[in-house]
Amino acid sequence: MRINRHLLARLLRRPALGDALVEIESVEVDPDPVPIGGEDATEVTVEVVTSGRADEVRGELTAPDESRTGLRFECVERTPFEERWRAGHVFGRDAAAGRWRVEVAAGDIVEEREFEVHAEDKPRRSRIDGVELSPDPVDEGSPLTVSGRLQATTGKDDWGGLPERTVALLFRADDMLARREVARVVTGRSGRFDATVTATESGFWSAEFRGSTEDRARLTTARSAEVRSTVRSAGARTRIIYSAKPRSGKRGRKATHTGTLLVRVEPTGQPARWDPLPQQRVRLWFDPAGSGAGAVQGSATTGSNGGFTLRKKVPSTGDWHVRFDSQAPAQRRSCKSPVRKLTAD
Repeated sequence: MRINRHLLARLLRRPALGDALVEIESVEVDPDPVPIGGEDATEVTVEVVTSGRADEVRGELTAPDESRTGLRFECVERTPFEERWRAGHVFGRDAAAGRWRVEVAAGDIVEEREFEVHAEDKPRRSRIDGVELSPDPVDEGSPLTVSGRLQATTGKDDWGGLPERTVALLFRADDMLARREVARVVTGRSGRFDATVTATESGFWSAEFRGSTEDRARLTTARSAEVRSTVRSAGARTRIIYSAKPRSGKRGRKATHTGTLLVRVEPTGQPARWDPLPQQRVRLWFDPAGSGAGAVQGSATTGSNGGFTLRKKVPSTGDWHVRFDSQAPAQRRSCKSPVRKLTAD
């Protein structure tokens, strides 16, 4: 029997993780709000996490008067799936107060983030202390409680609890850099919070206080240190790399959803690796309200290289993601891709 060598090469080819379509997973500004007007200038850090392998990340700061300043980003951390890029900018005493905007671009993907610059007295510092996880380790699918305390300065070195404030719980899985919000909880009278979530995979938990519009003039935002949770599971981990384009356009246009389904392989005596997972059904979900519910819009079977492509109409602005629901959880686990927001005019 004659073998078509070109066909065989395609069937055996593993996807290059770094060649995946570039996406911007998160844009963070620290500190926010930015205090100015004191004796010292304020150094601000802009941090961007991208998926895929970005050749560069470009950025600009836009002041309230629409004047612009360029940012120079450098890659400071890299995993098999994501990269962390960082840029700095110094705000002097004469910087314009008001709402600023940072715009970043990686490839043809552009994201914006707004932040505040205050020329008033420095806002009170806030912090999230004592974040704990219970139980740890935990079985996959079991309840996991995340607890901690939100505090703000009450004097030079004193801290007091902040009651009735909303705290977001963030999670990033092993081998990932971007954090995703999982739940929100309101602090009690002493600033303490407790929230119960479902354990899905091992990774790092943190809590973040962003503040209301009123709070942001008086309190800094805060994020806790990360705490790792170990999730026990018999099945191998899976991961979906996912991109959707175009991000914006007319209602009813077709968007192309592409991605790769991968499985974690840990051969005895060899380094662990991520291999393509072929001939598996993945489903595309759309949530017009951004509430985390949504409905299935289509499905596809992964090819020999774990890849899939779906083309679907965009009925309205909303969130899209892809899920793999394992039929053999003892062998391999289910997973969900990052969310991609598509807008429709």
